Amino acid sequence: MPFLGFEGPAGTGKTYRLIDEVCSSALKLTGSSQRVLGLTFMHGSRRRLEESFANKEQIRGRSHATTIDSFAASMVRRWSFLLSFVPDFSRFDEICDACGMLLKRPEVANWVAATFPIIAIDEAQELKPCMLRVAKALSASTRLIVAADEFQCLDEQLDTGPFSEWFATGNVQRLTLVRRTGRQGLLDAGVALRNSEGPKSGSGLSIRYEFPAQVKFTVGHALRNATGSRAILVAPGSTPWANEIIGQLASGIRSKRQSIPPLPIAWDTGPSNEISKVVDALCSTAEQISSSEVLRRIGQLADTPAWMPAVINNIEMARRAHGKNIWSQSELFAVCSKRANLHRAYGYSSNYGIRVMTIQAAKNRQFRDVVVLWGPGIPGSADHLRRLLYNAISRAEHNCTVIVRTQLLLGQPPFI
Repeated sequence: MPFLGFEGPAGTGKTYRLIDEVCSSALKLTGSSQRVLGLTFMHGSRRRLEESFANKEQIRGRSHATTIDSFAASMVRRWSFLLSFVPDFSRFDEICDACGMLLKRPEVANWVAATFPIIAIDEAQELKPCMLRVAKALSASTRLIVAADEFQCLDEQLDTGPFSEWFATGNVQRLTLVRRTGRQGLLDAGVALRNSEGPKSGSGLSIRYEFPAQVKFTVGHALRNATGSRAILVAPGSTPWANEIIGQLASGIRSKRQSIPPLPIAWDTGPSNEISKVVDALCSTAEQISSSEVLRRIGQLADTPAWMPAVINNIEMARRAHGKNIWSQSELFAVCSKRANLHRAYGYSSNYGIRVMTIQAAKNRQFRDVVVLWGPGIPGSADHLRRLLYNAISRAEHNCTVIVRTQLLLGQPPFI
């Protein structure tokens, strides 16, 4: 039976249709141990997929969402005795290749089909060759449901030809009606960019250059006046410029004619900087400290991250169960990294302010109002720049303001 696919521009409801089909198919689940499996690429999208599953009564408690890398690693660990080599678990591509090999074996394929008879893959245009191997193998033994849009692939180094060729072999439904927004300017810009044309300002969309002194006020007014979820999306290479604007908006800005109060604004990023700051405060490079001293220093930290209680539990457990009383900086870094990344993957943020993120990090997300900061020197072909801008603009439900740093950019791709 060929897999079922959903294809269409951003906002046409590919993920919605995917989940709806999963729920319909789940009526055929038989054994109490059978579950629906959702696969995606990043922990943020995995968490959103998991939330969607949890909201559906048909599959609540009978579904599991994970990243393709994590699924491959768990399969390799379970069935490693069937491999003729020991894969390096730090090499994700090698693990996915090994998983693809295992899934071709009847005993492994039968186990997966019995455990996860229904599997959904979201954002499948990002499938690299090793991951595509996994998807092909799964389609042979399970009810596979796939959502994808090749134009939204932002990895310029990835040849999407093999994926497109395989995707065309499925029972693919093409979606055309954009449901995310009814604002004509946003809709027209999406069509233009997909047709290799320059987008124009219109209802819901403003593309503009501002004098340097005015940029922060333009961004501030766009975000301050918004009534729902808000985000600043930063193009590659534009982070220093964005940081300058963000710092000013967080403190509040004022001129003779304009005033913006401090805005709740912060980067929505990974925990690496937070980890380094915490570990540096706990222990120096040459230092080795006792468990009790580590806990004392944690208690003195001014702002403890949400994942710190898990670190404390780790340190106390190591002391009770293994008698570990001395810690080096590298050991503390390993514990903090593990707990911080697990929290980011499975925890839920309470930050509902204005989020700042790269365009790539905003994939598969949506906000009512979006500001895009587009600076010069973004690497890539004209087609890649159009894909970047498309992904940025299509995150907006109501308003999107694109600000270019130099007026010259308006005469270059992707704006022409």
